[in-house]
Amino acid sequence: MTKSDKNLRILNKLIVNGFYNGYIGTEKFELMRNRFPNNHRLIGIVNETGNYDLKFDFKSPMNILAKVLLGLGILISIISLIKGIWILPIVFVVFGLIMFADFKLKEKKEINIFTDKLLEFHKTEYETE
Repeated sequence: MTKSDKNLRILNKLIVNGFYNGYIGTEKFELMRNRFPNNHRLIGIVNETGNYDLKFDFKSPMNILAKVLLGLGILISIISLIKGIWILPIVFVVFGLIMFADFKLKEKKEINIFTDKLLEFHKTEYETE
């Protein structure tokens, strides 16, 4: 998606029509889908070519909690391996892989929903012109 006045209007319409909450700046936007529960956000940052790079992330404070839990899991795994306990690192790795796969599936789903809504509003903008 390129940075243009039309796309900024469409992003604003997504918020005004209640599909998303968030903000839209000149170089960045941050949108959270308007549903409960929702701990994720879409972030679009303008790159050097004038296009938005989309990122998917946990919203605060979940992003901080995820990093703390990751660090704690790594620390516990290292201590367990030093003591010769293999079951905890295996459980943490399996649990981590499941969480990572779930996150990636949600990322794909949210970006698809966002692009579908964006294209839907592009069509309505095109029809009114």
